[in-house]
Amino acid sequence: MELDFRNLCVEVDKKLILNNVSGLACPGELLAVMGPSGAGKSTLLNTLAGRTPLSSGTISVNGHNITKDLRRKICYVLQQDIFFSSLTLKETLQFTARIRLPEKMSNEQITSKVNEIIQDLDLSRCVDTIMGDVWVRGLSGGEKKRASIACELITDPVTILLDEPTSGLDYSTAFSLIEMLQTYARNHNKTVVATIHQPSSFIFYQFHKLLLISDGELAYFGDTEKVVEFFHKAGVPMASHYNPADFILEKLKEDEKTRLKIISAMDQMRTSSNWSSKLKKSEQVCKEGETDPAPSQEITEQTYNDSVHVSLMELDKADNESSSRTPLDDKKWPTGFLTQYKQLTLRTFKTSKSQMFSRFKLIETVVLTAIVSLIWFQLPRTEETLRDRMGVLFYMSMHWGFTPLFDTVTAFPLERLVINKERLAGWYRLSTYYLAKMTSELVLILVQPLFFITVVYWSVGLNGVSSYFATLGTLFIHAITGQSVGLFIGIASMDIRKGMTQATIYIMATMLLGGFYTRSLPFWLDWIKYVSFLQYTFSAMMCLEFNDGPDIRCAVRSTTSESQFGTCLYSNSTHIPSNEVLRFYGIDLPYWAYILPLFVFILFFRISGYFMLRYKQKPSQRN
Repeated sequence: MELDFRNLCVEVDKKLILNNVSGLACPGELLAVMGPSGAGKSTLLNTLAGRTPLSSGTISVNGHNITKDLRRKICYVLQQDIFFSSLTLKETLQFTARIRLPEKMSNEQITSKVNEIIQDLDLSRCVDTIMGDVWVRGLSGGEKKRASIACELITDPVTILLDEPTSGLDYSTAFSLIEMLQTYARNHNKTVVATIHQPSSFIFYQFHKLLLISDGELAYFGDTEKVVEFFHKAGVPMASHYNPADFILEKLKEDEKTRLKIISAMDQMRTSSNWSSKLKKSEQVCKEGETDPAPSQEITEQTYNDSVHVSLMELDKADNESSSRTPLDDKKWPTGFLTQYKQLTLRTFKTSKSQMFSRFKLIETVVLTAIVSLIWFQLPRTEETLRDRMGVLFYMSMHWGFTPLFDTVTAFPLERLVINKERLAGWYRLSTYYLAKMTSELVLILVQPLFFITVVYWSVGLNGVSSYFATLGTLFIHAITGQSVGLFIGIASMDIRKGMTQATIYIMATMLLGGFYTRSLPFWLDWIKYVSFLQYTFSAMMCLEFNDGPDIRCAVRSTTSESQFGTCLYSNSTHIPSNEVLRFYGIDLPYWAYILPLFVFILFFRISGYFMLRYKQKPSQRN
C-alpha cells in the first residue's frame, strides 16, 4: 500500500514539532527519514503510527484517509529492543504469533508463519537462544533487532516503520540489516520507512527515497541519489570524496543561514511542476500556539467504507501472491479473552519460574527451614516456652507474608517496558494480562511455603494433624495477601527503588503492629493495627495452635518468678487450658473472623492495582 502524508503539523505542549511535512512511501521501497537530533524524526514516525495526534494535515493509504483498521496494518519497530530476557527467540515469536494472529488459524499455519519469518530474517541459527540482557548473555545486537522486526512482521503489515534500526550496531551488522529490509520489502511488496542517523555512504544509498527534516521543517524529499544535486542547486555544493549522509546533516546544522537556504530551495521545489501532485503544498501554514482539528480524523462513513473496500482489494491481491498472509480483521482484538489469558499465563509462568526457582531461592528456603527447625526443635508445651511458641508462629506468618510481597513488588517495574510496548501496539487486553499475572504465579508462590511449613510444623511440634492442614491453608492465603500488596505497591511506584522503599516502610509498620511485639498500643494509635494483614494472620495462627490444643504446663514457682495465669496462681492446677492463653493475649474472636479480613485485603489491593495500572500507569503515546 502507498502511504502518503501531506502538510503534517504536530504541536506538543504549545510547541510546534512538525511544520508542514509531506512525503510519500511506496510499496517495495525503503524511505529514509534523516535529520539532526531533535529535528522531529521520531515524532514523524509516532504520528504515522497513530501514537502522536495531528494538529493538522492528512495521512492517506492508497489515496484514502487512514482508518483504525488500516492503521493496524502499519507496524512500528521501536529503537530499543525490549524482550523478556529468559525466553528463547522461538518462545518469543510463538507467543507473539499465537496472541496476535486470528484464532481461526491452525497451529500448523501459525508455525508455518513463524518459520517463514525466521527464514526471511535469517534467524534460524539462534531460535533456541535466550533473548538475554545486560546480565545474561543471549542474542547479539543485530539478532535482537531482527527479532524486534520479526515480532511485528508476524501480522503481515503492509507498512513497516522503524525508529533508528541501526542504532548501536557495527557497520557489518547495520548493512546486513538494511540489506535484509530491502530484500524483504522487494520480495513481499512492503512499504518501509526508517529513521536513520548518519549512515555510511554504502548504507545511505540502499534507501530508495530520502526525507530530510530540520527543526520540524521539510528540507528535502525525493530520490536518495538526487539529494547531492539538490543541495548543489540550492547553493550548497558537496566536496569530493565526502559521505553524502555526513555532508547533508552537517550543512543542516552548520548555521541558520545555510539551513534556511536549503528550506527555501525545498519550498520552491514543492511548488514546481516536478513535485508530486499528491503532495502539493496547501496554502495553510502551521503557526505555533494554534491548533486545528486534523482533517484525517474526521472520516465519514462512506469514506471509511471506500477505504476499507480498496484496502481489502489490495490485500486480496497480495494474498494471491502469498497465501500465508494474514487477512484484514475488523475486530479490535485478533484473539479472544481465553486465548490471550492462556498465552499470557504460560509466558508469565516461564519468566517467573526462573526467578522464583533460582538456585539462590532454593538454597535460601532450605537453609531457613533448617535453621528455624533447629532453633525451635520440639518445643515443650510449658509456660516458660510460651513466648518461643508464639515466636515461631509469628516468624512463619512474617516470612511467608513478606517474601511474596518483596518478590512481586519488583515485577511490574521490571516488566514495564515490555508491557508498555505491547499495550501501545494493542497486542492484548489489559485485563487478560493482569489476570494472568495474578494467577500464573500462585503455584510458584505456594510451593516454597509448602516445603517450609511441612518441615517446620512437625519439627517444632505444633498442634496436631488437623491444625497442620489449617495452618497450611492459612499461610497460603497469607502469602497471596502479601503478593497482592506487593503487586499494588509495584504498580503504584513503577520504580524498583521507590517500590522497595515503600514496601520496607509498610513491612516495618505491619511487623510492629502484628501483635507479637506489643498487644497494648496507645488509644490514638490502636486503630492502625487493623490495616496490618500480619496481625490477622498471627491471630488466626494463635487460634489454630491454642484453641482446643493440649494444655500448657504452669511455670515452676520460685522466689524470682511466678506464673502469669490465674489458673496456676489461684488453684491447685498445674496446667493452663489452651483457650486461656488466647484470652490472656486478647484473641477472643473465632478463627474465621481473622481469616475474612485477609480476603478483603486481597480483593482491595488487586482491584486497586488493576485500576492503577489502567489509568495512572497508562503508557504515553509518545514513548
